[in-house]
Amino acid sequence: MRTFALFVLGAALAVASGAFVPSTSQVKYAEKDWLHKQEDLLLLFRHLYEKDWNPQLVAYAKNFHFKESAELFQHEPTVQWAKKLWSYYEHGLLPKGEVFSVYDEVHREQAIALFRVLYHAKDWETFYKVAAWARYYVNEGMFVYALTVAVTHRADMAGFVLPAPYEISPYHFINTEVIQKAQQYKMQGYYGMKKVDGVYTVTIPSNYTGWYMHTNAEQKISYFTEDIGLNSYYYYLHTDYPFWLGGELFGLSKDRRGELYLYEHQQILARYYLERLSNDLGHVPEFSWWTPIATGYYPDLQYYNGHSFPARDNYYHVDQESNYREIRQVVDYEKRLRDVIDQGFFVLPDGKKVNLSTPESIDVLGNLIQANPDSYEHRFYKYVAMYARIIMGAAIEPVEPYQVIPSALEHYESAMRDPVFYQIYKRIVAYYHQFKEHLPEYTYEELYYPGVKIDGVVVDKLQTYFDRFDVDITNAIDIEPEPYVPGKYEGFGEIEYKPDPVVIKARTMRLNHKPFTYKISLTADKPAKAAVRVFLGPKYDEYGGLYTLNENRENFYELDYFVQELTAGKNVLTRSSVNFNGYVKDRTSFYELYRSVMAGYTGAEKFQLDMTEAHCGFPNRLMLPKGKKGGMPFQLYVIVSPYKAPQVSQYTGFDPVLSCGVGSGARYMDSYAFGYPFDRPIDEKLFYAVPNAFFQDVSIYHKSEGEL
Repeated sequence: MRTFALFVLGAALAVASGAFVPSTSQVKYAEKDWLHKQEDLLLLFRHLYEKDWNPQLVAYAKNFHFKESAELFQHEPTVQWAKKLWSYYEHGLLPKGEVFSVYDEVHREQAIALFRVLYHAKDWETFYKVAAWARYYVNEGMFVYALTVAVTHRADMAGFVLPAPYEISPYHFINTEVIQKAQQYKMQGYYGMKKVDGVYTVTIPSNYTGWYMHTNAEQKISYFTEDIGLNSYYYYLHTDYPFWLGGELFGLSKDRRGELYLYEHQQILARYYLERLSNDLGHVPEFSWWTPIATGYYPDLQYYNGHSFPARDNYYHVDQESNYREIRQVVDYEKRLRDVIDQGFFVLPDGKKVNLSTPESIDVLGNLIQANPDSYEHRFYKYVAMYARIIMGAAIEPVEPYQVIPSALEHYESAMRDPVFYQIYKRIVAYYHQFKEHLPEYTYEELYYPGVKIDGVVVDKLQTYFDRFDVDITNAIDIEPEPYVPGKYEGFGEIEYKPDPVVIKARTMRLNHKPFTYKISLTADKPAKAAVRVFLGPKYDEYGGLYTLNENRENFYELDYFVQELTAGKNVLTRSSVNFNGYVKDRTSFYELYRSVMAGYTGAEKFQLDMTEAHCGFPNRLMLPKGKKGGMPFQLYVIVSPYKAPQVSQYTGFDPVLSCGVGSGARYMDSYAFGYPFDRPIDEKLFYAVPNAFFQDVSIYHKSEGEL
C-alpha cells in the first residue's frame, strides 16, 4: 500500500464543495515508491505505435508467459477473463496498426476482456506485467483504451496521472498537415530544428479545419468544437461511465449515472448554443433520417496507418441501402422511447412494470437511453446514440471487422469535432425534456427559501480572447528504438528511460477568458446552510428577439455551484472564476510531467498531488462563450436554496485529493435534481417572485491579445 506525506494548506475541506470535481484545500506529496510506479505507467503510453521502443518493456512482454501465469489463472475473478483474453489472442485479436473503435462489437468485446484482466490483477506487479504484455501484443488503440479505463476505475490507482489524450495519440486531435510536417522534420534528420538543452525542438503552427476550406457556416466555431481540451473532457466522461460497464462491482448506478448522462449532454448543448450565438449561427439544426443531412464535415485527420478519417459532404443522403437496417433499428428504438415516456412506464419481459412518472425516474430513463448494464431492459431499448453516430459518420462499410475506418463520430476523442454530434444529441436530449414536460412545475414553496433575499449581484467585466497553447505531438513520429538484447532484462525492476532526442510541438490558438469574480449580496434572517447555483444564459435569440424564460430554460449553462454557511444579517458571497467548481486547468505536458516525476523521485523537489488537473472537469478557459468585440448581452441567474443533503455525504469512501469518486455515490453536494430549477417547465409568475433568486444582465466582450 502506497503512502503519502500530507501537507494541509488550509482548512480540512473547503466550505464550497463541487459536484463533479472534488474541491479541497488539501495537497499531498507523493513518496518514492509511488513515483516509481507513476514513471513506469507514463512510459507505457510513450511512442505508442512502436512496440520495440523500450527494450525493457519488450523484455517484460516476452518474459511474461501469459497462458502459464499463476497470478492470472489461479486468482479469482481474473481466471475467466484471462481465459477469454487468451482465447482472443490465439484466434486473432485486432491486429496492431489497425484502427480500434469501441463502437465495433468485435473490438469492444476484446477490449473488455483486456480491461477486466487489468482491473482484476491482484497487485501492481501483476497489473504492470499484463500491461507490458498487452502493449507489445495488443492493438495500440485497444491497449490504450482498456488501460485508461482500468486505471480510472481501480481504487488502488487513485492519484496516478495519465498523459493527456492528445499527447498519447495526436492523430485524433491535430490536423493532418501538422502531423505530416512533424514527420518530415524527423525524416530530414531534424533539418531546420534548433537544439534546446541538447534536444532538437520545433513548434509547428496549427489551425482548425475551418481555416483550410469552406464547407458550411458551422466551421465558424471549429475553434470550439475542435478544442483539444473540450474533446479530452468528453473522452474522459466516457471512460468514467462507459456505456458497456456497470453492475454491483463498479457501483456506477450510485452516481445517478442515467440522470448524469442526460444532464451532461444537455449542458454540452447549452454551452454549444452560447458559442453559436456568439457567431450568429443560432439554434442547433434538426435532421430527418429521410432527407439529406445539410451539414457536412471534413475532419482533416489521418490515422497512424495512413487512412484518412471519413469525410461527409453537405447534403449527405443517409437513407442509402447500406444504412437501411441501422436506420430501421434507430427509428424503432426512438419510437419505443417516446412511447414509454408518454405512458409513464415500461414493461419488463417478466411482466413487471417500471415507473417512469416520478422525478427520480429520470435516472431510469437515462440508463434506458444509454442502454448501459444498469438499465432494467436490454432487449427492447438499445444504443440509439451509437447507431446514430455510425450512420451519420459516413464511414465506408469495411470488408471485414479488422479493417474498419471509423468516422470522427465513432471515437470519443474526436466526436465533438463534427457539428452533427450536436444535432444527434439535441435529438436525444429532447427525450430528457419530453420526460420533464410530464412533471409538474416547481411550486412557490419548492423555489422559495424562507428568510433569504438576494439584494444584488455584481460581476466583473467579462472578457474573452484567443491565446496560444503548445501541444507535444512527439508521439506522432517514430524514433530510433534501442535494440532488444535477450537475457539483459530478466527481473521486474526499474525501467530505464532515455529522453527523446526531439520534442515537436503544435501551436494552437484557443479560446480563453480573463479571470473574473462575482459578488452576491444577500440578507438572511438567521444562520443557515445554503446551496448556491449560478447559471449563464442568453438574453436574446439569433434574430435579436427577447427570449421568454420558459422557451429559454434549456439554454442556461450551469456556471458555478457551491454550499455556503450563511450568517444572520448581511452576507456577501465572493467567488473567483479561478475557483469555480466543476472546472480544471490545462494538463501538464508529458515532458514536464515526466521531469516533475523524476525530480520527485530523486528528491530534487516534491511531486504535488491534487485535483487541479483532474480528468473529470470541464476546461476552465471554456466557461465563457466568445461574445462579441463590442460586447454581447447574456444574463446570470443566481438562486440560493435550502441545503438538502445527498443520500451519501459528499466525499465519503474516497480521497477527494486523489480521486473523482466515480462509483462512490458520494460525488454530489446535495440531492437536488441536476439542472434545478431549469430542469422543469417554468411558471414565470412564481419564478420571478421568489426573493432568493436573482437575474443579472451581463455582457461578454471579445478582445484581441493586443487589446488585452
